Amino acid sequence: MKHKKIVYKHYHYLIVAGCFFLTFSGLGIAINSMSVFLKPVIESLAFARGEFALSYTLITASTMIASPFAGKFLDKYSMRLVMTLSCATASVSIMLYSRCNTLFQFYICSVFLGLALAAIHLVPVSMLITSWFKEKRGLFLAIAMTGGGIGGMVLNPFTNWLIVSYGWRLSFAVLGCIFAVTSIPVALFIVKRLPSEMGLPAYGESVKGAPADLAVEANGLIFSQAVKTPSFWLLGLVVFITGLTGMGVQMHIPAYLTDIGYSSKFAANIVSLFMGIAVIGKILTGSIFDRFGMKTGAAFMYLIFTVAVLTMFGARIMPLAITFGIIGGLAFPILAMVPALLTAGIFGQKDYGVIYGVMILFLNLGGSLGMPLSGFIFDNQGSYFLAWVLYAGLALACIPAAFLAIAKGKAALERFAPLYNH
Repeated sequence: MKHKKIVYKHYHYLIVAGCFFLTFSGLGIAINSMSVFLKPVIESLAFARGEFALSYTLITASTMIASPFAGKFLDKYSMRLVMTLSCATASVSIMLYSRCNTLFQFYICSVFLGLALAAIHLVPVSMLITSWFKEKRGLFLAIAMTGGGIGGMVLNPFTNWLIVSYGWRLSFAVLGCIFAVTSIPVALFIVKRLPSEMGLPAYGESVKGAPADLAVEANGLIFSQAVKTPSFWLLGLVVFITGLTGMGVQMHIPAYLTDIGYSSKFAANIVSLFMGIAVIGKILTGSIFDRFGMKTGAAFMYLIFTVAVLTMFGARIMPLAITFGIIGGLAFPILAMVPALLTAGIFGQKDYGVIYGVMILFLNLGGSLGMPLSGFIFDNQGSYFLAWVLYAGLALACIPAAFLAIAKGKAALERFAPLYNH
């Protein structure tokens, strides 16, 4: 009994550990490791690069459609049940890739995988961390999100080895099994929607003199009010561009590096370096947002992302290719961290799940366009040059747009929050 009380008292950290494994699966396997399959599959089945890249688009498009509803479902129904079913569906979808022979079959598997992912990583993990942590939210969200980077770092070279040694079909089956082992037990045995379910306050929340199961009412705007503010649409634009540029670059790194003369092993190692440095990048991002605020955090992330893209132009020189892996890794949290932290900072916690779910829609809409856009630019131009120029320019444009969204959001909170925070 004493041991159980100790576990309950520190359940906040168990939530972070569980979220780590959810992002390890949802981001590290289903997103960050998929790019390794691009060339092996198209060479085996004679698909065009842009056509097959649409299967990745359908993953993000399906997640995009489901994300606005995921927050409501996870709140309305049992989070444990919804997430368990979603983890099982995602695992089976990845395994079924191994049986695909046509583009249509890949597309169907991608749709089911995308729908399931909406209730596995970004939305539920952000909901859990923002509910369980009032202080150091950026830091603990960063720790949770490092699962995606570590998953990519470990699984990219492992998957490349599997593909080279046993073929892409068995590799998909193995990744599906790993997904099941690292996600389903977390959903079944660890996930708790609110700290009050364990008789605990949120981390950093003062509840002296009050029963432990009484949650302090969250502050912020409700969705119906947030959607009427300029900050909502400005942030949506920023998040859309973030998805477009981030996924437009990330999913084509192995293909680009092999195109310019490197081996698939070297390309996989660069992606592994990229994912490994992203672990540091996420901790750094969360700390900057916590310590220096949203404006400094946003400016830092979009500037460093721009530098990473510009480094790609010199990647034929091996030291610059390695430099890209380092700088790109520091910039990588732009996808997982920045939308979540800006949404929480601008609109508060009152209706965070729904508002963030819609922001994920914008993120995935951008990502679903960015992946094939890079492929189609390559198919038409014979290189990624125009894609890299486009993405660098768009990333820079996000800085003033994010600043304006933050300013407008602050004004909206001052004007409307008193109407709802009582």
